[in-house]
Amino acid sequence: MILFVIACNSNQQNEKKETAVVIPAEAISEQRSTVRKEAVVAHEQKVADELNDWKFAVRLYETERRFHFTVRMQYKELRITDSINIPNLGKEPILKIEKDSTPYSCTIGFLDNKGTFKPYYRANVIKEQLRFKKIAGYGVGVYKKAADSK
Repeated sequence: MILFVIACNSNQQNEKKETAVVIPAEAISEQRSTVRKEAVVAHEQKVADELNDWKFAVRLYETERRFHFTVRMQYKELRITDSINIPNLGKEPILKIEKDSTPYSCTIGFLDNKGTFKPYYRANVIKEQLRFKKIAGYGVGVYKKAADSK
């Protein structure tokens, strides 16, 4: 009877979906050897104004720390600088900015190991004020095998 229960239990385990991705802890260095001066990714929209050449713009720049980026935003003459940390997925982060359906709004995110866009922050204009807000959180666990003790 016990053998039957174990057999049923093992079948149920095989049906579970794999949601964790194992990445070696030292897969990629935390520091960059060279930092690009130009924006890694950018989004820009012209602001409708007859007299001025204004824009809504969001640009992400590399820093010396591989998973840390500087965000520079502009709406008309308002400018904000902030920073974001991208989760370490064991590879060079791929950032992306997607335009939202509302005017002067975009979502900053990154591509996971399967190439799926993961929304992370939103930059938008509300009542003529430039806003920057975290909209999702992502975590990565780091595991190391302990040395076999004998």
